Amino acid sequence: MKKITTLLLLFIFQFAFAQENRIQQLKNNMDAISADAPGLSEKININIKEASLSSFLLAVSEVHKLNISVAPNLSQINIVNNFTDVSVADLLVFLCKEYNLTIDFSGNILAIKSYEKPIEKSIEKTIDAKYDSSNDLLSLNLKEDKLYDAFKKIMNESGKNIVYAPGLENQMLTVYIKSIPFDAALNKLAYANNLSVIKSKDNFYIFDQLEGNYSPENSADKNGTAVRQNKPQRSRKSNFFFTVVDADRKILDVDFENTPISSIVYDIGHELDIDLFVSSPLENAGYATVKAKNISFDALLVKLFETRAEGKAQSNNSSPSQNNNDASSASTGEGYTFMKKGSIYFFGTKNQMVVRAVKSIPLMHRSIELLKDPSKEGRSAGRLNTNTSFTNYNSNSNSSDNKSNSNFQNQNNNSSSGSSNASESILTIIPDEIKKDLDIKIDKELNSFLVNGPAASIERFESFIKYIDKAVPVILIEVMLLEVNKSATVETGISAGIGDKPVTTSGTVFPNVDINLGAQTINKIINGFDGFGSLNVGSVVPNFYLSLKAMETNGNLKIRSSPRLSTLNGHKAYLSIGETTYYVVTNQNFYGSQIPQASEVKNYQPIDAELSVTIMPLVSGDGQITMDIKVIQSSFNGQKVDKNAPPGINSREFTSIIRVKDQDLIVLGGLEESVKNDSGTGVPILARIPVIKWLFSSRKREDSKKKLSVLIKPTVIY
Repeated sequence: MKKITTLLLLFIFQFAFAQENRIQQLKNNMDAISADAPGLSEKININIKEASLSSFLLAVSEVHKLNISVAPNLSQINIVNNFTDVSVADLLVFLCKEYNLTIDFSGNILAIKSYEKPIEKSIEKTIDAKYDSSNDLLSLNLKEDKLYDAFKKIMNESGKNIVYAPGLENQMLTVYIKSIPFDAALNKLAYANNLSVIKSKDNFYIFDQLEGNYSPENSADKNGTAVRQNKPQRSRKSNFFFTVVDADRKILDVDFENTPISSIVYDIGHELDIDLFVSSPLENAGYATVKAKNISFDALLVKLFETRAEGKAQSNNSSPSQNNNDASSASTGEGYTFMKKGSIYFFGTKNQMVVRAVKSIPLMHRSIELLKDPSKEGRSAGRLNTNTSFTNYNSNSNSSDNKSNSNFQNQNNNSSSGSSNASESILTIIPDEIKKDLDIKIDKELNSFLVNGPAASIERFESFIKYIDKAVPVILIEVMLLEVNKSATVETGISAGIGDKPVTTSGTVFPNVDINLGAQTINKIINGFDGFGSLNVGSVVPNFYLSLKAMETNGNLKIRSSPRLSTLNGHKAYLSIGETTYYVVTNQNFYGSQIPQASEVKNYQPIDAELSVTIMPLVSGDGQITMDIKVIQSSFNGQKVDKNAPPGINSREFTSIIRVKDQDLIVLGGLEESVKNDSGTGVPILARIPVIKWLFSSRKREDSKKKLSVLIKPTVIY
């Protein structure tokens, strides 16, 4: 009798459950078409004393503009109801539930008819279980399969023995596992179905209801009998699957979805036989979702706690599914982390000493400071150098004037010394995310960082430092400066006149002719012609002079300079060769109103002429070199507008940005200056007659060329 009652109750329960699912499906379908049939959402108020169900449904369709088709057999059903302020959809659901009706939906057309329960066909299901004996791999695809049938199939395929506690033979199993080791597959099968499994010493797999977890090390006593370990039961609210690919290297395949971090740490640590030290409960560490293959346990921990730390920083986006403990932990702002020391893993919050460390991280290739250029370009091709201090001379001994001049000197010196900025540390180029949670000090003497903070953060910082700690290229720059000056000058002619005083005969005859004849010499030459008959030329006055000039000069000057510069990648190399001269600047100031007193200050300002080369190289990843080049050549020309004015300067300057391969030779410059001059003076008409024009004119012909070329060859040295 008890069995019949149990079966009857089970049938009633299944029927009620199926009825509830059917009614819920009708509600969902009407909600889906409510946009196209707004009458379903309208309210209805009606009092029915006695009417057929079909007439009532047709009246509802007419009033609320609905497309309703009623089965003919519904006219035999009479209803007596009072409906007040209910929607048409709720009314139809009620009628379907009350009179065992159903609705077929065709677009927004509702066909109402009596519900007929579908005939269920009994199909014998095949258990999907495969075993690879060569690799000891098991694949399972179970969905609501009886435990007895599933275990029978697994034992037949594998030849291994599985037993279960009494009363479990009819439990339904659901799991999908593909090609994982047999022991791990049974562990996941038990986990997915709220069971426990142990392996006895006689190689039997024993399944039971989950009341606690079991330890493989102590799973059986001396007689081979399974022994239960009373550990806390793990939450089953999330999907949690993992496979140990390599136990020695701790390589895993993981697939977690909204799984507590505490379960991940405890279960995987238990599977890998890892020693754990937990200083703060990991139940407050939060949840994680991870899917990865061939990931190490250490890398998994790093990602878990990094992700959790970022999630706490964005508390507004926290998942509503997290429990109260997790929410309280997030509000405190304490992030969890871990530290590995030897074979032991330590877990706790970031402010706990058990997971913190102090480490010195040296730089092997780079400098801990970002080096700047040793100095800026010192010379300026004739422009003033304002950083040079002045020398003052005061013509008045007034003490207040001297005080003002000394103050001016001090201000100038202070501005000069303050212009040099302190060097920056390499920490300025490290992202803030890498330095987060760390206290970093710089040890210049050892060229290293002293870092204090969570061990995981220190490891992240050290990994980044090793990534950027690479040898900085040194560029050897060979510069060749070639300057060629070619000149040719021819001067001929005779000039005569009367000077202010008598001229003494002087000059040269060889290698060029440049003679100045005085009146006395000229008269002797004239008197030499007196012996030729009646020719008497006479004599010249004492101040008369005669100049004879006939000379030719040729010049070919070559200057070659071959400096070599070396500099770090990204820093300027600077070479300057020149001279500095000074000119005076006089300032006059007047003090006092009744009896003005004048004060005169002389300042000697420097001005430079130079040959300078400035090159800044940048080495790219493909080994090519980009160079920013500036060349200045200047010289004093000796010309002055005034005796106290700065001397005149001739300057040639060019800049260029080029890209070359390592050890390529490039030619820059070619600055060329060409001068041609053909001029002369003489007696009109006579200076144009051939031959005799040389006696009545003075001529000068000049032809000169100046050329500057710069050859540069960079070489990268590591």
